[in-house]
Amino acid sequence: MPAGTNGACDTKSLVRVSLFIPKNTLGSSASSFTRSFPALRPGHGDPAGPVVHQQAGPTPEAIGVSVSDGEAMQHILKDTKLSPVVKSKILAQAGGYDDIVLEMTNARWRERWERLCLRSVAADPESSSTMIRSTSRAALPEPSEASDLRTRVEAEEWRAQPQFHRAELNVTGSDEVKDVTLVLSQWLELDSVDEGIRFDSEIALRQEIEYAAYLGATQVILPSPSSDPERVPYLADYARAIRACLQAAGPLMKVAVRLPVSSPHILATMLQRQNMLTSNGTVAMPAAAYLRTNDNWAWETWEALQKLCDYHSQLCIALDMSMPLPPSSSMMRWVSEPVSILWLPSSSFLANGKGYPVLSKSAQSLVQQLVQHAPRIILSDITAPPPQHTRGGASAYLQYIHYLTKPKAPATKLDVFAHGYHDWLQAPLQPMAHNLAADVYTMFESDPVKYELYEEAMYQALSQHGTPGTALNVWIVGAGHGALVDRCLAAAERASRLVHITALEKNPGACVSLQSRQVTEWGSGRVRVLQGDMRTLPVPANMSDRADLVVSELLGSFGDNELAPECLDGAMRFLKPKGVSIPSSYIPYIAPITTPKLHAAIKAQDTHPHARSIGMGMPATSAKFDEPFVVMFRSMNLLSDLDEACKWPRVQPCWRFEHTPMEESGLVCDTNGLPLTNNHNVRSSVNTFFIPHAGVCHGLAGYFEAHLFGNVVLSIFPDKTRASPNMVSWFPMFFPFREPLYLPGNAELDVHIWRLTDKHRVWYEWCADVFLNLDPPRQATPKSACGTPRASDDTRNLSASDMLPPFINAQHTPMMPSASLPGTAGQPAVGGTGAPEAPTVGLGLGMPNSMPGPDTTLPKPSSSAPQTSRRVKTGQTELMNAGGRGSWLTIST
Repeated sequence: MPAGTNGACDTKSLVRVSLFIPKNTLGSSASSFTRSFPALRPGHGDPAGPVVHQQAGPTPEAIGVSVSDGEAMQHILKDTKLSPVVKSKILAQAGGYDDIVLEMTNARWRERWERLCLRSVAADPESSSTMIRSTSRAALPEPSEASDLRTRVEAEEWRAQPQFHRAELNVTGSDEVKDVTLVLSQWLELDSVDEGIRFDSEIALRQEIEYAAYLGATQVILPSPSSDPERVPYLADYARAIRACLQAAGPLMKVAVRLPVSSPHILATMLQRQNMLTSNGTVAMPAAAYLRTNDNWAWETWEALQKLCDYHSQLCIALDMSMPLPPSSSMMRWVSEPVSILWLPSSSFLANGKGYPVLSKSAQSLVQQLVQHAPRIILSDITAPPPQHTRGGASAYLQYIHYLTKPKAPATKLDVFAHGYHDWLQAPLQPMAHNLAADVYTMFESDPVKYELYEEAMYQALSQHGTPGTALNVWIVGAGHGALVDRCLAAAERASRLVHITALEKNPGACVSLQSRQVTEWGSGRVRVLQGDMRTLPVPANMSDRADLVVSELLGSFGDNELAPECLDGAMRFLKPKGVSIPSSYIPYIAPITTPKLHAAIKAQDTHPHARSIGMGMPATSAKFDEPFVVMFRSMNLLSDLDEACKWPRVQPCWRFEHTPMEESGLVCDTNGLPLTNNHNVRSSVNTFFIPHAGVCHGLAGYFEAHLFGNVVLSIFPDKTRASPNMVSWFPMFFPFREPLYLPGNAELDVHIWRLTDKHRVWYEWCADVFLNLDPPRQATPKSACGTPRASDDTRNLSASDMLPPFINAQHTPMMPSASLPGTAGQPAVGGTGAPEAPTVGLGLGMPNSMPGPDTTLPKPSSSAPQTSRRVKTGQTELMNAGGRGSWLTIST
């Protein structure tokens, strides 16, 4: 809805929008009810008959909706058989809302609870405190009247068997609770400084949750913890009570903590000081500005709550945006947290130039960031909007939210492909242990971007062999259903080369599909099909029958996690001495992340029932922390950033694999040409990340980039400007930590990761340590490792060869030259594929350089040793998957 428009919204919102129904619009108030029934004082039972002398039920004006005043609507409003809750739902849905939110109980329940559980200050004349105390504590004076004794007895009876009276409830039937979110008593103080109030509040909360579960409610909203410093020490009491009540919620109920986005206590304190002058006579900082720059109370409170509640999968957040917004770094944290509700009262809206309600730019940004997680938005207090909203009426709020949350751009191919699979855990494929199903091949081979990149790489490689008309041998290993065969024939036609293709596949079922295509499409003169394992198939005796080009697509989400190094060790035997492998090399990358949703999912062993159908990996049947997963991240944030001296990039490379003819590898091989051991494929990496803001690390995100050939790069790097656009073949990896690791602001995180092997398996191990640097902050100008000033705060100008030393245990695996790495500065995209321009150095592929360039030998270590800093360790994880106890890849049986 453009600003100033008050017409009906004609676009589909991305989220459900609910209307909060004030309890005074549902019927009689507590005072009018008790006046009508003098005998019914709280604690004296329920009336036998229906309630009389009630106030009028809900009306469109009272709840804040605009609906047509037709006969049908008048009939609904006058229908005595419909409860006020049902009428409110009908009115709200007629006004454009999806559902409603209301308080489950009314003032009668609060009156009874306070009468039973609290005593007034007047009852204790000796007390100078203004705080009410619980009557359940033995320290209180003896009752002086018979009525006090009766109240104490009644209170103990309630504690022994908590239950409601019907008149205390706004919702009494299971038919009413459909499309209703219930708000539990917000006046309960689970973190009160008084012990009795805390325990009695917990009893009351458990009573309310049990009743909501009885009704069949799917979501309830809890009272907020206090930001008052006096009550902050009792946050653990709040969390303990919530965790105990979660057991009563049932498996289908979401329990949302209503959490103000910033500290109400700080705001109240700042407002009290607003008119005070500082010592130099200037006006103190405005309260909203102070919160915008200094307040992290909400996130710190939530992190403590979910930690104490053991990341319970049913615990989520109702983020109340009635307060001024906190710092940007704090707001962005909510994107990775389980925010199921956004509470937007009318007071959180501003008035635009025409008087219509709008959100601030910062609030808009937060809402749009959270929309991708499909939270429910609750609009409240719109029946009496602030006076600055002079136009639009009550319906303007709903229209604006629909406008703000409607899709702003068409979905990308990746969005369409991954729809419904975000944040679901999948186990990586086991290519040597399992044969893939036909639908998995179909899914993999439906990605045109990947195959366009492969075709370009094959075209460039073929163009560098011979002259037009030259006949070349191409081996496609792991041919699947033949997508690479099609692209190779197209590349050969573009390069004016004659190719004879050998399609090698170990899966017998896939070989049948290849043979069918050989007969019906390709012809046996151009393509032959072989069934077998590339590691054991005999090498052709005649050198002329060996391959000029070996092409494979065995890459996994972490580059080497589908055993490409082990498989291609066998395929490199087929290459001629000057032959080429596509891909020529690949590098895995890692970054520390926060993702409480995935951590909770692993704890709950939550898996996706249709994981196999997407083709990214096998279903994760026994989720464990000692195994990496394939995940399409959504509820995730990177914790790392560039430090002040640009010493550590945000996302860092781990190691590199390169594939050349076996004769050039320098490896000791057996009589079949295979390496005697797999030790040359062992890798280790130590990476240090700078953590600018406090956060909780739940594990590591893994990505990869592959250099196919020439200037063609295939990438799933998290930076969209660097990744191959619209490529859908790979989701990232997730290496979880069993226990979340708290990272203070300005911390340094050391991450260790290993790729290990024995005769039969390959597995990963990983761990991390967090440090605080005791040295003063560095004030160096950000530069790359080669001394060039950095143009921006990202890793696009820093290559892996700048950051990684040569491999000690694989001396014949040189690092990729800097100029040939993906995303190197000064290399624009080619042909719309996102690949960099052709490098001006040799590619280390055993081929003559097509263009002159500098020496491509291993990079030399820096002449100056790094400065040693003083650090103190503040935390560490355990070693994950030690010895491959939980997860491994099978390389032989």
